[in-house]
Amino acid sequence: MKKFLGLAAVFLCATFALSVRAGVDCTECHGEDGEPAINISVFQKSVHGDLSCTDCHVGADKDMDNHPDNLKKPSCTDCHEDQVESKQHSVHKDLSCTDCHGDIHTLDPDKPIEGNAKRITAMCGKCHAGPSGTKKGNSFSDLDLVKKLPPTRDIIKQYHQSAHYLKKNKDGSSAATCADCHGSHDILSKTNPKSTIYKLNISHTCGQCHKKIAKEYDRSIHGKAVQQGWDESPSCVDCHNSHLILSVDSPEALTNKRRLSEKICLSCHEDQRLIQRYSLVDSIGSSYHDSYHSMANERKGSKAATCIDCHTTHDILKPSNPNSSVNPAHVAHTCSQCHKGATEKFALSYDHKSSLKSGNIINYYVRISYIWLILMVIGGMFLHNMLIYISSIIRRYRERNKEKLFPRLTKGQMILHGVNFLAFFTLVATGFSLRFSDVPVLHMLTVWLSEGTRALIHRIAGVTMILIFGVHFFRIATGHSDRGVFLSMLPRLKDIRDFKDNMKYLFLRTEKRPNYGKTTYAEKMEYLALLWGTLVMALTGLILWFPTEALRFLPAWSIKVAETVHFYEAILATMAIFFWHFFFVILNPDVYPLDLTVVDGKMPIEEIKEHRPDWYEELKEKGKID
Repeated sequence: MKKFLGLAAVFLCATFALSVRAGVDCTECHGEDGEPAINISVFQKSVHGDLSCTDCHVGADKDMDNHPDNLKKPSCTDCHEDQVESKQHSVHKDLSCTDCHGDIHTLDPDKPIEGNAKRITAMCGKCHAGPSGTKKGNSFSDLDLVKKLPPTRDIIKQYHQSAHYLKKNKDGSSAATCADCHGSHDILSKTNPKSTIYKLNISHTCGQCHKKIAKEYDRSIHGKAVQQGWDESPSCVDCHNSHLILSVDSPEALTNKRRLSEKICLSCHEDQRLIQRYSLVDSIGSSYHDSYHSMANERKGSKAATCIDCHTTHDILKPSNPNSSVNPAHVAHTCSQCHKGATEKFALSYDHKSSLKSGNIINYYVRISYIWLILMVIGGMFLHNMLIYISSIIRRYRERNKEKLFPRLTKGQMILHGVNFLAFFTLVATGFSLRFSDVPVLHMLTVWLSEGTRALIHRIAGVTMILIFGVHFFRIATGHSDRGVFLSMLPRLKDIRDFKDNMKYLFLRTEKRPNYGKTTYAEKMEYLALLWGTLVMALTGLILWFPTEALRFLPAWSIKVAETVHFYEAILATMAIFFWHFFFVILNPDVYPLDLTVVDGKMPIEEIKEHRPDWYEELKEKGKID
C-alpha cells in the first residue's frame, strides 16, 4: 500500500510538472474564454510551441495564489539577443517585437515572414500603408508614437505596383521585399552612414541582386561622384525611384526609352544650378533638342538614339576615359550601332558641340544669317502687304464718302468703343505676358517694364474698362442713345428665324440673305458675352487685387478659384475677339478690308438696304431716309 501511494505521489508530481510545462494550469484562467484569451492547441503548433508559458512569463508560477494581474512584459532577448540588440539601435527602437510580429502565440512555422512579400508588406503597412503615416486599427500600444511618425506617400501601394513585387523568383517569392533593402531589425535612417539606404550604400544594397549593374555604376562618373560626397549625383533610386520601380517597358516608367532623356538625364544636365556648381558641360540639353534624335523620339514608335544609347545606361564614363563609349577611340563604334559604316568624322557631326559656336562656327554663322534673312524677307513681305491693306482701306473710305451715309454710332459711343478697345488689349498684353513669360512674342510686349509697372498698367486698364461700362449703363439708365442700343441687343424670337435663314444661305440652299434688323444675332451674342465677361473679370480681378480684404467674407478656396476663372475667362474673351469680332469687322467678305463704321460711325444706305433690310424699312417708315 505504501509502495502504491509512493508511486501515485510521483505520478501526480510528474503530471503536475508536465501540466505546468504544457500550460494546462495557465489555461484555467487564460483559455479561449480568459483574458487574454489563448488557444493552447494553436500555441503548441506555433514556432514557440515547444516552450512553456513561464519560459517567457518568468516568475508567473512562483506564487499562484498571489498571481499578479499585470505581469511584466516578456523579453525576447533570451532567445533572440542579436535581433533585439539590432532593434535597439534602429529607427524602430521604441517599438516592441509584437508591434511588428503581432501575436507571438500564433506564428506559423510553416509560413515564415522572411521572403514573404505579402506578410512583410502587411506588417510594414501597419504604419507605412497610407499618406498620413498612421492607420486606424494598427497594433501599436503607443498611439502617441504612431502620431509622431513622418508622413509616407503610399509606399506599400507603390511597392505593390513595382517590378520588385510583381516579378517573381523561381520559388514564387517576390524579387525583393522591404527587408531585402531596409534590413529586418537593424533598420536605420537614410541619413545614418551605416544605413542600407544611405546615399553611399544604395548601390551596394541594390547590388545584392544586381551585382553586374552595381559594379558598372560604382566605376561610372555618377558612382564615383557619390563616393566623393557629391550628394546630388544620382544613385539607383534617383533614376529608378525608391519604391515605385517600374519595368523599362512601362509607358509610365521614368526609365522608359521615350521619357528617359527628358525626365532623368536632362533634369540634371539642364539644371543651371548643378551645371555651375559642378562645372558640367553646358548646352547639352539644347544641343540634344536640336538633333534628329530628340525630335524623332517625340513620335510614337521611334527607335532613334537616346542618352543611354550613346553613353550607356550605368557604365557612364568621362569622354577622356579610354573605356568610355564616347571616347574618340570608341565613338565611331557607338554610332555604328545605328549608323552602319559610321566613321570618326561622322561621329563628330552628331556630337553635342556640333550645333554650338565653339564646336561648329560655320554652322553658327549660317544659322545667324538665316535668322536675319528670315526677319528681313518676312518683315519686308509683311510691310509690303500692310501697305496694300492700308491703301485698300483708304481708297474704300474715299469711295464710301461719295455714297449716302447714315449714322449708326454716336460720337460718344465711338469714344467708348475706342477706349474700351485700348483697355482690353492692354489687359491682354500685360496679363498674358505675366502668365506666358516664356512665349517670346508676349514677353517682348512688356520686356521693358518692371513687374511693378506691368501690374500697375494692368490694373489701370482694368479700372478703365470697369468705368467704361459704368458710363455705358449710366447712359442707358438716363435715357441716352445707349438705351436704344441696349434694347436692340436684347434677344428676340426673330433671332432664331434669322439664324435658320442664315444657315440655309451658308449651306447654299437659298440665295436669299436673312432680313436682319439694326443688329444681327451674332452682334447680340457678342454684346451680351461682353457684358457677362466684363462683370466676371471685374469681380475676380478685384478679389485678386485685394485678397486680404476679400477673405474677410469669402472662404480660402475662393482666391484660387478667382485666379482660375480670371485666367480662363481672359483666354475665352481674347479668342472670341480674334475669331469672332475680328472676322465680322475685318475678314468678312462683305466688309473686307475693314468695316469702316468703326472710323466714322456711319454706314452706307445701300449697304443697310442690302444687308439689313428690316432696319432699312424701319428707317424708311420713320422718314429718316428717303
